[in-house]
Amino acid sequence: MDFENPDFLFVLVDGRLVPRLFPFFYRRYADTIELKGDEAVLDFGAGSGGLAMHLAPRLRDGGSVTCVDICPPLVRIAEKRLRRYPNAKCLLGRIETHALEPGSFDRIVIHNALHDIPESERKKTVVELARILQFGGRLHLREPVKPSHGASPDGIRALMNGAGLEEERSRERKLFPIGPVFDAVFTKKG
Repeated sequence: MDFENPDFLFVLVDGRLVPRLFPFFYRRYADTIELKGDEAVLDFGAGSGGLAMHLAPRLRDGGSVTCVDICPPLVRIAEKRLRRYPNAKCLLGRIETHALEPGSFDRIVIHNALHDIPESERKKTVVELARILQFGGRLHLREPVKPSHGASPDGIRALMNGAGLEEERSRERKLFPIGPVFDAVFTKKG
């Protein structure tokens, strides 16, 4: 799949239908991310903003959500979907291209996106995410773990540990409509 130049069907399903047919999928995950309301949150691989729609209203008192994705049509959908939230913005492109300041974010959320990054590029991406996460900040992750579509929990742990992120908690379970998933929270230690 070429996420920078997706076909019409992918954009229709992933960008328009899934967030409307399964809003609980995003809302329930947002509920697991404990937010005070003043955090700077990065939604990495945000797609059409399905998760950010549930994070932005929880971020008051100076909090914000920044969505990053490489898919132009999905970013355009996210911008429209999030325009009512002045604390939300969208960035198009790879995370490494945005020259974000070290420690810019209190929280980073990766929701079903890490496995879509070519395996040869994952380490570089996770190192960059760790760089822009502040010390004591948390990275929240949910990834499919089917051998045919996903990443292994041990592989994810190795990537995170190699970037200086320490596992705080995790669990594997089945989740509709994805199937087996790995939910984890990693902390950047100082």
